[in-house]
Amino acid sequence: MRRFTSLLFLLVSFTVSAGDTTPKINGSLSIDPDNISGLVITDRFMALATDEGTALQILPKRNGVYQAEASGKLTLTDSPDELDLEGLAWQKPYLYAIGSHSKKRKKIKPGASDKKNLKRLTPIHDEPSRNVLFQIELSDTLEVVSLKHLNLLPNIHANEMLAPFTALPSKENGIDIEGLAVTEKHLFVGFRGPVFRGNLAAILKFDLNKKAFALSDAKLRLVNLNGLGIRDMMAFEDQIYLLSGPVNEVPNQYQVHAWNGKTEFSPWTPLLTLDTPKGKPESLVVQKQAKSPGLVFLIAQDGLKNGGLSVYQADTD
Repeated sequence: MRRFTSLLFLLVSFTVSAGDTTPKINGSLSIDPDNISGLVITDRFMALATDEGTALQILPKRNGVYQAEASGKLTLTDSPDELDLEGLAWQKPYLYAIGSHSKKRKKIKPGASDKKNLKRLTPIHDEPSRNVLFQIELSDTLEVVSLKHLNLLPNIHANEMLAPFTALPSKENGIDIEGLAVTEKHLFVGFRGPVFRGNLAAILKFDLNKKAFALSDAKLRLVNLNGLGIRDMMAFEDQIYLLSGPVNEVPNQYQVHAWNGKTEFSPWTPLLTLDTPKGKPESLVVQKQAKSPGLVFLIAQDGLKNGGLSVYQADTD
């Protein structure tokens, strides 16, 4: 595991001078701009996902700016049922997008009687449309070459630790997938919930056959994030970077961790704790700094326009 011996973090706003690492978006998104839940950034395009609806958007890069155009909207299903997309990952030529695989319980309705609210709260609703992992093959011109999908629920049911949580709603420590990372031979799926024993976040590691789009040999990894679940993840060089946050809304704490891919029962020290975010940090991209050693963490937040993208720079040696 790489050792981070000194860290200096600088929060930079989304609109900055030329030459900074913050990506710029021109135009209006064709997906919900206020509920960004997935982010990929490359030197040719940006991909954004929303947890509302059935589409993601690909923004080609021209003259250093990512262009939001209606032609970049990619609808992933003919069904109108919401996919609850929560994570994106990229390894050329494949873009991966994952639904939460979660159940839900309705919220309390303000002004309704106790009797009516109890009636609303009693049933747990299954959402089959959320049980999906997409593999989207893109050409060099960002055209869709192929679109494949899998359902991970059989793999979750086959794991004796995860299986009992499939009956619970996502915000009540039930199954809730939000993180996705890919390497040459493996795919990692990160769970916002469940968190085991109050502090152990869950990650499923699969062997990945990219050409056939087949997953095998699922292995559960646990990492102690001090009670937080996984909100996003990204493979970068020899690390998996984790964005962590609460299972529900409390505590309002979000952190970034560098993870070595192994089960870690001892508390895992974060690289960064985000100070009082205005939205809900949902998406993480890791890059190298252009002109100095260290890393750049780009974080998008649910509840802010276009993700309210912010950049954290880390000086490391």
